[in-house]
This record gives sequence, C-alpha cells and structure tokens, in this order.
Amino acid sequence: MAKAKPRKQKKLFSPFLVSLAAMTGWAATHEPGSFADFGMAGAWLLSAFAVGLLVCAALALLGPLGGLCVESLRLASSNPGAPTQRGKD
Repeated sequence: MAKAKPRKQKKLFSPFLVSLAAMTGWAATHEPGSFADFGMAGAWLLSAFAVGLLVCAALALLGPLGGLCVESLRLASSNPGAPTQRGKD
C-alpha cells in the first residue's frame, strides 16, 4: 500500500505576499515625480527591492523569536512558584 502523504499546515499568511505588499506600498508612496531621469528611477526601484528584502528578513526572524517567547511564557506559567535552578549545586 502507498503511504499517505502528510498534509502541509496552512499558514496564516504568505511571507512572500507580505513582503511584496510592503515593497509595492513603499514604492507607491515614494514614487519619483518623473521617470525621465533613469538614475532616479533605478534608485527608486532598487530601494523598493531593498524594502521587500528587509521585510522578508524581518519575517524570517519573527517566526523563531515568536516561538521562543511563547515557549518561555509557557514555561514561566507552568510552574510559577518553583525556585530557580541557579541556587542548587
């Protein structure tokens, strides 16, 4: 018999789409007055890509940091009255 493939978890949001939305939002708000100057248009385009990459990097860091915070809160709330392990030798 064929093994059943495990289902992928549904994500709350797609990091690619969030970074794309941030990139286009930044590009729309910082649009140059004229595209006749190719240097200015190129700098604007590179800046938009940089914003998209920064948002993508921030989202990549938020996942593990959020999990770490949730785990530390879970451990702190599971046994709040217990003494810390530092005093024991």
